[in-house]
Amino acid sequence: MRALTVCTAMILFGGLSLAAGPSAAQQRPPKPDFSRMAATLAVSEADLMGCLGPRPQPGQRPPRPDAAKIAACLGAAGYDVTAQDTEAALAAAAPRRR
Repeated sequence: MRALTVCTAMILFGGLSLAAGPSAAQQRPPKPDFSRMAATLAVSEADLMGCLGPRPQPGQRPPRPDAAKIAACLGAAGYDVTAQDTEAALAAAAPRRR
């Protein structure tokens, strides 16, 4: 009887791990909160997205944003933003780790 209980438990846990595996693998990582970043920097979201560059193809990891380049781009667009401001906004808008 005890062997049957152990065997049943192993099958049950194995099935649960298989069922949870694919759904966890199919989940996409959360995106940064671009509207929050734009509000923190007091810039328009459209200008911020233009300075961040094109979004990567699905399945590819985006490159790490360069705060100095983003600040320079926003400065050229007429905003008074420093690299330190941009770095703080990037940190505030980053998705939380799971």
